[in-house]
Amino acid sequence: MLLRDASIANMEARLMGWSHEVAWLRSKAALSATRGSVDFQQRLEVAQGEHQAVRHKFETLKKSRKHRWNALAAGLEVAWKELTS
Repeated sequence: MLLRDASIANMEARLMGWSHEVAWLRSKAALSATRGSVDFQQRLEVAQGEHQAVRHKFETLKKSRKHRWNALAAGLEVAWKELTS
């Protein structure tokens, strides 16, 4: 159970860091009035959608029983790597 708790704490920290980064990008986009900001806004929206998807998987993982933990944790790790690559 300690491994599970440590993994949950680790992912919480990673998601929190990503939330702060998305918020910073959102504020940067609000200040930008250039033509390229449309593309930036679209990419930001995609990133926010991906963040929400990973957050949802993480919340499901936290509620899972011990026997499902390994399968869900592996899937979440794959989603995280796709997101950050």
